[in-house]
Amino acid sequence: MLSKNVKKGLFNTEAIYEFLYEARFIILLYIVGDFLTTFHALSNGYGFEENGFLSSIMATYGLWSLLVVKMLILLIVYWNYCSIKASVHSYARKLWNISKTGVSIFGLVLVINNLMVITFRSSLFESLGFL
Repeated sequence: MLSKNVKKGLFNTEAIYEFLYEARFIILLYIVGDFLTTFHALSNGYGFEENGFLSSIMATYGLWSLLVVKMLILLIVYWNYCSIKASVHSYARKLWNISKTGVSIFGLVLVINNLMVITFRSSLFESLGFL
């Protein structure tokens, strides 16, 4: 699958710009918004990272490693975007729309959660009874 995408221009500048436009809410909410609010909350002692995997990575490599993890996730989303775009199935575009909307909403929820931790010292997930 990857070889097909490389032949069709996986690293083509035009394809990358198209992806960046398509994924603008993922980048704004999940990458930038979550990183900045998490960084602020952890740097100022407002809370702690709930995700054990991310917590261990950040404990070992520092807070900036969260941004590296998020960029790796963005690369995976890009590869997924290219694979879906190369698909001949009629549902491919719907699959991409559902995927990008889902990740964007997840990013929005994370940003809201982090802002609640910073502002009210209480997590959205705690308020909803998930923790």
